[in-house]
Amino acid sequence: MFQIIYKVTSPGVIEEFLESVDLDKEHTLVKVDYMAICKADIRYFLGKREQSVLNHKYPLAPIHEAVGHIVKDPTGKYQPGDKVILIPNSVEQKWLDEFENERCKREDLGNNYAIHSTFRSSTTDGFLKPFYIAEPNLLVKYDGKIPANLAVFSELLSVAVAGLRRINFKETNHVAIFGDGILAYITYIVFQALHPDTKLTVYGIDTNKLAMFKGVETKTYEQYKGEKYDTMIEIVGGLYSGDAINKMIDWATVGADLILMGVSEEKVPLNTRLVLEKGLSLKGVTRSDIKDFEVVAKLLERKEVQDKLKPMIISENTIGSVNDIYRCYEEDINNKTIIGKNIMKW
Repeated sequence: MFQIIYKVTSPGVIEEFLESVDLDKEHTLVKVDYMAICKADIRYFLGKREQSVLNHKYPLAPIHEAVGHIVKDPTGKYQPGDKVILIPNSVEQKWLDEFENERCKREDLGNNYAIHSTFRSSTTDGFLKPFYIAEPNLLVKYDGKIPANLAVFSELLSVAVAGLRRINFKETNHVAIFGDGILAYITYIVFQALHPDTKLTVYGIDTNKLAMFKGVETKTYEQYKGEKYDTMIEIVGGLYSGDAINKMIDWATVGADLILMGVSEEKVPLNTRLVLEKGLSLKGVTRSDIKDFEVVAKLLERKEVQDKLKPMIISENTIGSVNDIYRCYEEDINNKTIIGKNIMKW
């Protein structure tokens, strides 16, 4: 059969393409149910990357946050109707066996760091289409009782899980998150679920957003009173990430770990002298591994996690045409004040 797949072809332009949907005995047919737009999707849609990068991206189908259900699985791994999370990243085993990727096998890293790994809506087409032919090992089943409009946050949750994997909680007493946006809030959810006994403080600039971080200490930067932290997580991104990271460097104890999760398209200056003097470790986090999604599938079963995700659904939008997609992009682009997403469904 054939279906329409939607691709960004130039800044601000989304076009329809005809795609063949051919199922063989080694793949699984998935109906894509719910999708969410990421900031990376918005950057490609607006052309907010270097032109040399964009020249290699377009045309590109966006969306790497998606869930669906099984229509048919010739491999026998899944049953029709099973609800699944769509895994956006993959890498062939032959690349993992290369010397250059040996460190990707470490528990705290993962194969998403492999040089030849691919990622939906970045290095290959994303999930903005009604049906998806998937490799069975790039799907994670989740409990069918979990609302799909909450499960669509799985990719963001998995990134938070990946970020917390970089922390040695046996040696951690006090963690500070810098940022009050959607990924900071998601990381707070995962942190409270997995490490409820570790003290957490969240720093941000928007008091309305900080009010959503319930059950933990929240502060604006101006309310800092000289506290020291052994582990800090930057989830600010953009040009302001430099300011946040330099505050982290200033407020760090000797030997502290600084986890960097925010994305900036510009280089930001850092106080490297103080990094050296304090013996600090900077650890970068990008994306996640399938084992993180497996953790997320279990986290989604917990009522407290679902309750904290529910306020993040700003709206649900049925997609039937390219105009509907434009409208959803516009809503997410213009949202500067609310922590959440405008969810899309077919």
